[in-house]
Amino acid sequence: MKYREQLLDLILDENDQAMLEWIQKQPLIEQPDIFRELKELVEEIEAESGYKIDGLENFDDQIDNYEDKILDEKLAEANYVMALANQEKSSNEMFEAVEGVRQYVIECITTNAPNATQMRELSKQIIKFEKDAGIYKPENWISIE
Repeated sequence: MKYREQLLDLILDENDQAMLEWIQKQPLIEQPDIFRELKELVEEIEAESGYKIDGLENFDDQIDNYEDKILDEKLAEANYVMALANQEKSSNEMFEAVEGVRQYVIECITTNAPNATQMRELSKQIIKFEKDAGIYKPENWISIE
């Protein structure tokens, strides 16, 4: 039992508030295990003393429910981190595609390719997109101005 000594000290101090504060300072994911150890200690004390402590009847269900909530929260956090990573990856891919299109458009315009007129119109749309996205750099377009 990892927390046995600390829990025994807190039980013997008879300071419920100190015990709650100590438990709350522990990592969230470990708190259900702490409560399980606390229950075991209380059951041992009951067995040794013959004194019955009220309120333990549904304690296992409450611990399990608390643990489920913690795991749900941790899963939500992990999903959020993965969603952010996917969003960043998609944004990077989009910006790389814009870079490639920009280079192609500039090449068509500067070499006076047969589609240069259409590419000049497309360049205006790309510049607008870049400005809207906050990535516009005039130096990227200097060769066609």
